[in-house]
Amino acid sequence: MKIFYRSKQVYFYILLCIFFLIITTPVILPFFYKGYFPTHDGEWAVIRLTDMYRELKDKQIPPRFSGNLNFGYGYPLFNFTYPFPYYAGIVIYLLHFGFVNSIKILFISSVLFSAVSMFFVSKTLWNSTLAGFISSTAYVYVPYRMVDLFVRGSLGESLSFALFPAILFCVIKLLRTGKDIYGIFLAILYGILVQTHNIMAIFFSIFLLLFILGSLFYIRYKSIKKIVFFLLLGVGASAFFWLPALVEKKHILLSYVPITDRSLYFVTFSQLFFSKWGYGAPASSDGFTYQIGIPFVLILLITLIVLISKKRSTIFNTVNTQALVLVGITILFFPLLFKESEIVWRLPFLSEINYPWILLGMLGFLLSLLSGFVAAKPFWRFVAVCCVLVNIFLVLPHAKPQYFVDRGDTYYMTNDATTTSSNELMPIWVKKFPLRRPENKAVLIKGRGLVETEKLSSRRITFTANLQTDGVVRINTIYYPGWILEGSKRSIAYDNPQGVMEIPLSKGMNKISLVFKETLFRSVCDLLSLFSLFIIAVLFVKQIKVLKVN
Repeated sequence: MKIFYRSKQVYFYILLCIFFLIITTPVILPFFYKGYFPTHDGEWAVIRLTDMYRELKDKQIPPRFSGNLNFGYGYPLFNFTYPFPYYAGIVIYLLHFGFVNSIKILFISSVLFSAVSMFFVSKTLWNSTLAGFISSTAYVYVPYRMVDLFVRGSLGESLSFALFPAILFCVIKLLRTGKDIYGIFLAILYGILVQTHNIMAIFFSIFLLLFILGSLFYIRYKSIKKIVFFLLLGVGASAFFWLPALVEKKHILLSYVPITDRSLYFVTFSQLFFSKWGYGAPASSDGFTYQIGIPFVLILLITLIVLISKKRSTIFNTVNTQALVLVGITILFFPLLFKESEIVWRLPFLSEINYPWILLGMLGFLLSLLSGFVAAKPFWRFVAVCCVLVNIFLVLPHAKPQYFVDRGDTYYMTNDATTTSSNELMPIWVKKFPLRRPENKAVLIKGRGLVETEKLSSRRITFTANLQTDGVVRINTIYYPGWILEGSKRSIAYDNPQGVMEIPLSKGMNKISLVFKETLFRSVCDLLSLFSLFIIAVLFVKQIKVLKVN
C-alpha cells in the first residue's frame, strides 16, 4: 500500500513538472535565442554582473565600490543597488555560462520558480490542487510580467515575483503548524527579497503586515511572535546591504534630486484595461502597457460575489477569512495607482518610490491568488478556467522582445557607464561629471617629478611618485567613504570639481597605497548580518536533528 502511495506521488510530481514546463515555455522561449534583446534595464544587468565579478575578484567583500564604471572614475554601485541577483549570477557564471547567459538564466529561473511557488502557496491557501494549477498559470501570464521580462528587463523585480509566493507559503505553514523549519526558510527568503529589490520588498512587507493582522481572527498569538522573530532574522541577515544604503544615502545625488517627477507616472482607470503594448519608456507615445487585464478584474468581482453570498456563519471560516483579507489588501492597493492618492506617496518609505505603476506587480500577485480561490469553488470553477485562458490569449502575443542583438560578453565587460538612469548614485561632492576615461590613474598636478601606477583594482590603488619638489598627486578615482591611505592617518582631500582624491607629497621617492575598506559603521552592519546568519544556521542544524529523530 505504501509503495502504491509513493508511486502515485512520484507520478503526480512528474506530471507537475510537465505542467510547469508547458505553461512557462512560451514565456521563456525567447531567452533561448542566441544573444540577447534590448530592454530598459536588461543589458545594464549584464554590465553590473561583469562589474561584480571584478570586485569579487579584487577581494572586495562585500562588493560596494566599482573601480571600472563611471568612465573608470569609480561609482558606489553595489552600496545602493540590490546585490542578490548578481551574487546568484556570479554562481551561474562560475559554471561557465558566460555573463549574458547567466543573466538570461536568472530571468528564466524567475518564471519557473514563480510558477512552482505560486502553485504550492495557492494549493495550501485554498486547500485545492486545482486552485494551485489556476493560480500558477495566471501568475505566469500577468500582463505586467511581460513588461518586466521583455520591455523593462528588471532583473530584481522578476526574481521578486518568484519570492513573493515562496515567502507567503512559509508564513502560512508557520501559522498553521508552528514548525520552526518554515520560519528558517522564511528568514532566508525574506532576507533575499530585501537584497533582490528594495521597492518590491517595501510593498511586500506592507502586504505581509496586513495579511498577518488579518490572520489574527484564526491563529494563535504565539505564531505571530514566531513570524516576527524570523522576519527580524531576515532583516538582520540583509543588514550589510540595506543599513548602509539607508544611512549613506545622504552622500549621493538621489538624496537631493529625485530621479523623475512622480506625477507623470500615475495610471488612469482606462489604462488598466485598454493601454496599448509598446516597448518605449512609460508616459511616452510608445510606452509599455499599464494593463491589469479584464480577466483579472473579473476574478476580483467574482471573489466579492462569492464572499457576499456566503452565510454569516461561514464567512469567517479560515479559507473565507483569508480571501477577505486578500480582497481587502487588493482594494487598498488599487487606488494607489491613481493620481488622487498622491498624498499617500509622501509617507515615509513610499516617498522614495518614483513610479506608482510598479504596484501592478503586487496586484498581479494578489489577483493570481484570488483566481485560485474562485477555482476552488465548484460553481465558479469553469469561469476561473475561462478567465485564465482568455488572459493567456490576450497576453501571449506580447511575450516577445522587440528584436534581438548578439553583442557578446566582451561588449558588456568593456562598457563603463554608470548603469543608472540619471547618475543618481553619484556622490554629492562631484560637481563635474566624467565624460571620458582618464589617460592615467595617478597624475602630478603640482610640483615636478615622475608618477607611475603600480597596482590598480577596485579596492587598491598603488603608485610611486619620485618628486624633485613637494607636490600634489591627483588620483582619478572619485572619493567615497571607505578610501584610506594605507599606513597613514591622514585624511584624503577631494575638494575639487571632479570629486577625485588628491594627496600632497614631499620631495623624494614616495610609494603610496590607497585601499577601499569597510567603514566602522559598515563593519558593524556586516557583523549584524553574520550574527543573524549564524543564528539561522544553528536553528537549521537543530531542525535537521529533530527531523532525523522523528
